Amino acid sequence: MTVRYDKLWAVMKDNKMKKSDLAKAAELSQYTMTKLNQDRVVSMEVMLRLCKIFHCDIGDLMEVIEND
Repeated sequence: MTVRYDKLWAVMKDNKMKKSDLAKAAELSQYTMTKLNQDRVVSMEVMLRLCKIFHCDIGDLMEVIEND
């Protein structure tokens, strides 16, 4: 199973937000930002922080893709 954060990047673009702005607003470390950039799994706490910033659900920011 893999995750994709394309929806997060689209929401950020719609809100004219840079990745550095997101990291600051959500208090994300550089390590966590790297994981997001590489479509790696991040903690539920991180996802909830992002949802709070954008006033949305987790599914609005990421998708889970099942590998065959």
